[in-house]
Amino acid sequence: MTDSSQLLTDLKTTTQAVENHDWVSAGLGGATTALDLLGASQDPLAALTSAGFGMITELVRFLEEPLKQLQGNPDSVSSHSQGMEGGGQQVSSVADDYRQSAGPETSGWSGSSASSYRDNSSQHADCVEAVGQAGIAMAKAATGAGKVVAKAQQEVGGLISEAVGQIIQLMTQAFAAAQATFGASIAAAIPQAVAIATQYGGQIAQKLGVLLSDSDNLLQLITSVTQGLEAATQLMTKLSEASKSGSGESSSSSDSSQTSSSYPSSSQYSSSSDSQYSDSSDSDSDSALDSADSQYPGQNRPRTPVSTAQQS
Repeated sequence: MTDSSQLLTDLKTTTQAVENHDWVSAGLGGATTALDLLGASQDPLAALTSAGFGMITELVRFLEEPLKQLQGNPDSVSSHSQGMEGGGQQVSSVADDYRQSAGPETSGWSGSSASSYRDNSSQHADCVEAVGQAGIAMAKAATGAGKVVAKAQQEVGGLISEAVGQIIQLMTQAFAAAQATFGASIAAAIPQAVAIATQYGGQIAQKLGVLLSDSDNLLQLITSVTQGLEAATQLMTKLSEASKSGSGESSSSSDSSQTSSSYPSSSQYSSSSDSQYSDSSDSDSDSALDSADSQYPGQNRPRTPVSTAQQS
């Protein structure tokens, strides 16, 4: 049977790894960004239009697509994770209460049944706490994932802003030289602007790759949590079945004992018992008594178990 204490320890360790962001790589800077930034509305390309280079904006529009994909609803993530964590803590509290009550209530018990009950109750408490711990781990995972995505969103937005800044500088110089070059400087600057956007697009792709890798790391921890939760529920089922089986055997043994004590065995009554306890005539009774005297020569006849016979 699975060790309930080890199962609980493993789930606590996994929860700690999720909460400490052990699954986050250095590429996202530790993911310390507030969850609120997940819903921040950013339009870093708007600076190009404001600078009078709207024609370039459409050529580098691909830069903002990843940023849109990373936007989310921080309120939804926060409420969902808080609900799961609150539920997990309540379940863990139930396990603590069970432990505290099981000990004092069985302090006067002794024997193998008492030891078995204490062991089962301890394992039950571990399993219940494991279920609560799984809920807390999932809540931490949801919050952590939201923060990591918010961090990626912030860094992607920063890269886009850097690209836009370089493009604005390039196009400003090109327009300044347009009169002298009869517009050739602008024509030459446009592909250079697209090249800058493409270069930063590669950096953005790397950030998204890091985010994907971190997501895989988190998914492995979540898988570990779900496996631990499944093991805990299976163990609780086995413990319950074992408890019911033991209770049934005890009840059957008790019933058998009560039956044998209430009714005398057949050996107490010989085949002649019918004549000993019959309601026949007085002559038959005297004959039976004489027969009984002959069965026990020189001895007193055994006393008739009247009360027992009446019970039967």
